[in-house]
Amino acid sequence: MQLARHIPALLILGVVWGLSPSIVKSAMAGGIAPLGFAFWGAFGSALILSVLCLKRRLALPLGRAHLVQYAASGFSGFALANFAGYTALQHIPAGFFALLVPLSPILTVLMAAALGMDRLTPARIAGTLLGFAGVALAMAPGAALPDASLLGWALLAAVTPMGFAISNIVASRLAPRGTDALVLATGALWAAAFFIAIFGLLMGQLHIPGQLPWRVEWLIPFQAALTAFAYLLYFRLIAATGSVITSQTGYIVTIAGVLWGAALFGERMGWLALPAAGLVFAGLWLVTSRK
Repeated sequence: MQLARHIPALLILGVVWGLSPSIVKSAMAGGIAPLGFAFWGAFGSALILSVLCLKRRLALPLGRAHLVQYAASGFSGFALANFAGYTALQHIPAGFFALLVPLSPILTVLMAAALGMDRLTPARIAGTLLGFAGVALAMAPGAALPDASLLGWALLAAVTPMGFAISNIVASRLAPRGTDALVLATGALWAAAFFIAIFGLLMGQLHIPGQLPWRVEWLIPFQAALTAFAYLLYFRLIAATGSVITSQTGYIVTIAGVLWGAALFGERMGWLALPAAGLVFAGLWLVTSRK
């Protein structure tokens, strides 16, 4: 009953997150460097959430514990994850990238078990194996990856759910108690923008808005607004339903990502993509479900 009541919010969040790879792919194709686009996405969404913090009279704590949490979460969950994903999306289909999203909760469970924060049950072990088997099948010829030569880029894209998983663990282990989730998200995004700016400067990938046609440049504020909206909706769902129900968004993200890729880029996956997605979904269900 609780899940049914929140299905509209889960659907909206999944559709928004599923659209993100296609937006990134469009921006890269238009000439925006990966780190340049990632920086403005982090900076713009951090700015939007800062305004919301100001309206709610929420201060951004700058003590040592908070700064460590901001830095660790911003680096792993945004800077590292998005650099890998944005770079890989220049070469791989957006639909294939969406198939990697459910690996995040699976990897989170594995990391939590390794750190003694949770325990591995037979169902979770089976779910992990099914999830990895599904991704491996998606990389096979005739599935979601159109060419075997793209395998290296596919493996780089897999760093993205790894970064998300690390960020989940960081949020659980390092987040100071009593801090509003909106504040933690805002601090993490500011830290992410800081790290990405440094990396972009070192790699010559900073982007100055106005250099490209408006049909490309408008993707920057659009992505920033979507990111801020998704963060807000995500934390509201976490507060209302908990992490288990919210994690079911992974199913919707994958389906939406495949559909967006087909609609915007004409991506067509092979017949093996369907059983690959089925294995990933089965793995996600076993890992996140409860009796």
